Amino acid sequence: MTIEHTPGARLPEGLSASAAGAARWASVREFWMPVTTVVRDDDGVVIGAALTMARPGTAYRKIVDVVAETADAFAEVVRAVVSLAAGDTRPEGIDIHPAVVVHVEEHESLDDARTHALHDLGFERQAGPVPSVPSTLIDTPAGVRVWSRWATRAPGRVIPYYGQTTEVTCGAVTALGAMHASGHGAFAADRDDNHSIELAFWRQATNLPACEPVGLAVATREALRDAATSPRVVISTDQPVLLEEYRDRPGERALREDLQAEGRRRAQLLGVPVEHRWATVDEIAERVAAGTPVGILIDLTALIDDPSPHWILAYDVIDGNIIVSDPWVDAENAETWADTFALPLPPATLDLVARWGEPAYRGVVVFAPREAGAAQA
Repeated sequence: MTIEHTPGARLPEGLSASAAGAARWASVREFWMPVTTVVRDDDGVVIGAALTMARPGTAYRKIVDVVAETADAFAEVVRAVVSLAAGDTRPEGIDIHPAVVVHVEEHESLDDARTHALHDLGFERQAGPVPSVPSTLIDTPAGVRVWSRWATRAPGRVIPYYGQTTEVTCGAVTALGAMHASGHGAFAADRDDNHSIELAFWRQATNLPACEPVGLAVATREALRDAATSPRVVISTDQPVLLEEYRDRPGERALREDLQAEGRRRAQLLGVPVEHRWATVDEIAERVAAGTPVGILIDLTALIDDPSPHWILAYDVIDGNIIVSDPWVDAENAETWADTFALPLPPATLDLVARWGEPAYRGVVVFAPREAGAAQA
């Protein structure tokens, strides 16, 4: 038996995928570092192949699709991917970060033999996400189930995964996820209800259309109605932020500056602490490891090739990697909630992306830990 790993998405001759599977093989852009893994028997005949991908600079690998005629061949292909992701093999021309987790997308229901094969290889099926973006709607054609194999341990804390259903509500979803995790549940079982909850919170927190750190913290504090569960803000500037696109529109900029000034006034009245300094990645990791979720303002460019400000929620640390829930799923480029519900960011990657603006500033919102929230529930 031989194993080949090659850059790109190239389903080998001799194997055929369904129409949906073929579309998946054609959907992964080079930016997501696609790799094709092929397993051949002792006679050189291809018995199975897998397509994998990951965001650059991250510590995961996702199996987008496996094509194999038998359960045994399926198991051999998945085992080969696990070895590649762990860095046990380093094929020429493939430069990927060692992964602390490998995810498998289950687009069509697996038969019992393949399910057993995943269990035998150390994979566990993940709990279902909160109904939101299409891939989280499990019982629909776009929905996927997710299996994960962590190299050492799985996250010890649970953030109910919710994907933002608009382009501007990442901050609201980040705050709602932190509140839910601390015992102040907000999400529902119905997707339409969740969409309403998401929009309602965004309306409270928005700077039209962005959510800046102080405004996001104030909206969270007002929703919690208890000073004991108040978030705190650490931001490296005392000037208005997220206004870069309004440089040539002074009227619109002035409105948003006024909104931010009001947010800071409300923060002072409500007792929301605001510190002006550059939060280090080590500090963020220490807070998260101690059980405190942290919302982080980032630049998406390095992760999905999109120069946009964005919010993510850090909620655990595994093998030095900060585990984040990213509400944005880039579905047009083959992403599903598998890519974003437990995204491991090495410290260097988090340090690179956790900034915005020119000159750059860093903003984080430190939410109440689970213990404080549970005490108030």
